[in-house]
Amino acid sequence: MLALIISLVFCVLVPALFMAMLTRSLRRSAPHYPNYRGVQVYNGLGIVWFVWLLSFWIGAHLLSAAGILQPNWMSYLVPIFPLVSGSCIFGLFDDWVGDKSAKGFRGHLKSFFKGILTTGGIKMVGIGLLALFTAVSLYWQGPESLPRIICATCVMALFANFINLFDLRPGRAGKVYLLGLVLATVCLVFSPLLFLAWPDIIALVLAGLGPLVAVWRFDLGEEGMLGDAGANSMGAFLGFIYATTLPVWILGILSVVLLALNLILERISFSDIVASNKVLSYLDGLGRQDVVK
Repeated sequence: MLALIISLVFCVLVPALFMAMLTRSLRRSAPHYPNYRGVQVYNGLGIVWFVWLLSFWIGAHLLSAAGILQPNWMSYLVPIFPLVSGSCIFGLFDDWVGDKSAKGFRGHLKSFFKGILTTGGIKMVGIGLLALFTAVSLYWQGPESLPRIICATCVMALFANFINLFDLRPGRAGKVYLLGLVLATVCLVFSPLLFLAWPDIIALVLAGLGPLVAVWRFDLGEEGMLGDAGANSMGAFLGFIYATTLPVWILGILSVVLLALNLILERISFSDIVASNKVLSYLDGLGRQDVVK
């Protein structure tokens, strides 16, 4: 019960309250861009992940100060700090000062070979290195651990970029993240590598929902956008759960699938796929406002 209360307070309620107040400033001072319908929205909702991490850190230290043993789900998430905070910072840097002329793996690589280092390229390399650092800190036990480290690194880094590819319509990235969180819950329950009691699993999933709950109405309401800061952080969070719960052979397959999907979605418009399918179109538009402001 304590695990659930801590998760609800520090990972859901605090970020939601903080973002409800912060969005008033973001409306005035954050960069604004036209969305897919030409509506001007501010880019900055992704900051919620940094708020989430800070609140998590404060909660963990308050427990220690009170002499209360840290719940297992909190201990499990501690290694995620560099990965998610770095993804948020690199993403926010690309959101606010980035050059949008180069996009995707190919675009950033072409620019690099022309002698131009894009902000997107910095983000791509930075998140990759953070994923590698996280995997090494978790699994390094000599050369025999290299296959798991490589696969875990790929899954975390590729998932960060994968979720970002869906942040083209209000609420779309959040819905894909929600689906990914459901699948991650299955991994948490049945993983042969991780043993968490039911209260810890529920608290962990509730914590993962926190950032989404905090910004959902602003994203769907076409007030602000998650941007790379939010979408990359979402993907990094999911990638961490998959990387730490799945056997190495499944991680290898998942890495190949994610790489293929990342490359395919750079060439093929997912929005066109959604528009041509009634079920996907309905789910994609669910909760979205249709009135132009």
